[in-house]
Amino acid sequence: MFEDQTEEVILDRMISKISNDLDKREGSIIYNALAPAAQEVAKMYSDMDYFLKCTFASPSMPPELLDLRVAEEGLKREKATYAIKKGYFYNEENELIDIPLNSRFSIEDFNFIAVEKISTGLYKMQCETTGIGGNSITGQLVPIEYIEGLSIATLGELIIPGEDKEDNYSLFNRYIEHLNEKPYGGNIADYKTNTRAIEGVGTVKVFPIWNGGGTVKIIFLDSDYSIPTTELIDKVQTTLDPVQNQGKGFGVAPVGHVVTVIGAKNIELTIETKLLLKRGLTIGQVQQDIEKVIKDYLLNLRKQWDTEDNTIVRISQIEARILNVEGVADLFNTKINGKEENLTLESEEVSILREVVLSEKEIN
Repeated sequence: MFEDQTEEVILDRMISKISNDLDKREGSIIYNALAPAAQEVAKMYSDMDYFLKCTFASPSMPPELLDLRVAEEGLKREKATYAIKKGYFYNEENELIDIPLNSRFSIEDFNFIAVEKISTGLYKMQCETTGIGGNSITGQLVPIEYIEGLSIATLGELIIPGEDKEDNYSLFNRYIEHLNEKPYGGNIADYKTNTRAIEGVGTVKVFPIWNGGGTVKIIFLDSDYSIPTTELIDKVQTTLDPVQNQGKGFGVAPVGHVVTVIGAKNIELTIETKLLLKRGLTIGQVQQDIEKVIKDYLLNLRKQWDTEDNTIVRISQIEARILNVEGVADLFNTKINGKEENLTLESEEVSILREVVLSEKEIN
């Protein structure tokens, strides 16, 4: 708004108000006195322009100012959380054994602590570092302190994904959604808001009256946009509407609402295509890059899953991404699960890549 208020424009305007009877040429006393003031006024205009823009919510505004804006609507930036994984502990006879709670272990650059016993030799292990870094770590755990009888410790499956601190784009989108779809008293927006607020939950779909009046079905992905674990599904169910007291208002759901929580259904995809490669290249040299671009495409679809009634996996989108892979000159006969056509998923389904089958087109 104030882009035109430059130092030169301001200085010219100030000098124009001085009588022509006085010397106001560059280098004069008047000019030299006004020039620094013009610089400061120009900076003030620049600051005014910046602060004016910051009065309107935007993902590009400083995080601390966006926090203040969304707080007016009762929203808060989601904090980073800790990954929780399964840990397995064995003695020299390869038998599962118990370990003391709060035992600490290291693996790569991360430490994990035993926070809860699931069964003999099986524990919930919480990463001591917040964020997504601990989600994909698996392998042998090294005890930080000696544990009697312990021979092997292994970090296994993910139970609840860790999440990074919410970024501006995610917070801004929640803010706009909150303004457009006011959450209240068990409406769809209310269920989405309350479900997404649970640690480990990503995208959410809500199906009201799916099994008659007063019934609600919640389907979701975890914060990694993957199929949620049984433990996470149970956690969401208990938070919203505990199974043993369904419909009685012991959870977040209003009295009379019977809520059923499930994870999205996983549809595995096999992608086949014939490639024309640039001179000197082999399929093995492009296989990994092609798998990556397809996985990225499917991940993007899962991120948008809650905004679509039916997700469509498009051959044209897959082919466009493969053609951008270095070394691929052309491709032919692309198939999804054996068919040369787009795949339309049901509203409860998401797609995960199973394998990519590549062959080289023969040139006659």
